[in-house]
Amino acid sequence: MSIAASVVAACAKDGGAAIANMENCLEYSPLQFELVGHALVIGYAAQAAGFIYFAMTMNMTKGRNYRLSSIYGMIVMASAFILLYNQWKAWEENFSLTDSGVYGAAGKTLFSNGYRYLNWSIDVPLLLLQLVLVSGIDVGSGTFNKNLQVTSSGLIMIYLGYVGQFFENDKKAGLLIIFGIIGCVFYIFMLIVVLQCLSHAKTSFKTDIAKDKMNLVKWIFIIFWTIYPISYFMPVISYSAEGVVIRQFIYTIADVVSKVIYGIILTQICMAESDAAGDEAKDV
Repeated sequence: MSIAASVVAACAKDGGAAIANMENCLEYSPLQFELVGHALVIGYAAQAAGFIYFAMTMNMTKGRNYRLSSIYGMIVMASAFILLYNQWKAWEENFSLTDSGVYGAAGKTLFSNGYRYLNWSIDVPLLLLQLVLVSGIDVGSGTFNKNLQVTSSGLIMIYLGYVGQFFENDKKAGLLIIFGIIGCVFYIFMLIVVLQCLSHAKTSFKTDIAKDKMNLVKWIFIIFWTIYPISYFMPVISYSAEGVVIRQFIYTIADVVSKVIYGIILTQICMAESDAAGDEAKDV
């Protein structure tokens, strides 16, 4: 066994206490190790590119809400870049190549997916507020306030996942599954509110371009936000090195599409709608 004894202790599955993320408890071939590292690099590079895009296009839209959407996008890109860069560094530094030709956790510190959840607690509310801003929906008041509904349900979903990921024990997966299922209930509620915003946007937008692109946003939520739970439940699905590779690639694909591509589409919607509003003003 190439994994350090301290890490083996952190991965012990015979108790009911929280254990290390499964990434620490497995051995990897050089190919598997490199694939995970490359997935993390793609992730943080895409966020950096997204930041530059939003910074350069912010002044191409008119209106407070549209420009605020770009600012939200820049904050999301910056926080995601910092998180994913540090995840990559942790992956490179916390594992070592042994004489047997496999990578194992070296025992200095533990690699943790928990930092992703802390990053999502910043990013998800901003991504959802971006949508509310761009859709132009009446946010309402009190408990019916759309901003409150999407951010609170999103944060509860994230924090339930954060607690659950401390129990990645494939032998005793009860707590992991319970926290995950409850989190998915809040995700479904959040998705319902999101679809209401999308429906309103399609009826209120002036341009066909914006309406068509809002359809893309809908499928980003339905597909790419919904695949995150696959990574969460991966210790139950496949507690293996292959499972880790699949998990990190799902995280990367979902992060790039649901943050970078999503933000770019919203920016293009803002451009189309602000141009249409400007043309109407000229005709008056």
